[in-house]
Order: sequence, then C-alpha cells, then structure tokens
Amino acid sequence: MGPEELKEKFRDEKEPAEIAEKIHELKKEGYQFLFSDRVKRLIVGEEWPFIQKGQESPYSEVMIQISEILGIRDRKSYEEVDDRYNLTMY
Repeated sequence: MGPEELKEKFRDEKEPAEIAEKIHELKKEGYQFLFSDRVKRLIVGEEWPFIQKGQESPYSEVMIQISEILGIRDRKSYEEVDDRYNLTMY
C-alpha cells in the first residue's frame, strides 16, 4: 500500500478509537504497525527502510497525524496507547 492509499484509509478518522480500529483492520490484512524509537512515533512497516537509512519517509505525514491523534509521543505513551487499544493484537 502506498502512502496516498494509507492517507486515504485514515482520511476521515479523527478519534483515537477509530484510528485503533483501522489499524486492527490493516493488521488483519498483513500490514505492520510499530513504534520507532528513532522517530518517536508509530510507523507502518513500509517506512522501515526509509527510517533505517535516515531518509524522509513518504508515509511520515499520515503516520505523524495518526501518532498525534493517538497521543503517541514516546515509548511510554506508545505502551499506554497499546494497552488501551491493543495495537499489537498479540
């Protein structure tokens, strides 16, 4: 899924519970979402190569927005959000 497709999937979602539900749906389709200590936010798996190389990710805009809506600012806030919405689902 490209960055524009991801942006479209989350376009109308403004509430944390709605964002979490959309993440669950995408995870069931095989997409990975995880916290990156390097960029201090939630990332989609497709971003990993960009982040590892220190490059700007084409997914960053939508993933920054998702992280902000969920209240993810650091590892601790990610863990709190994960506990609340079961983002890891495992």
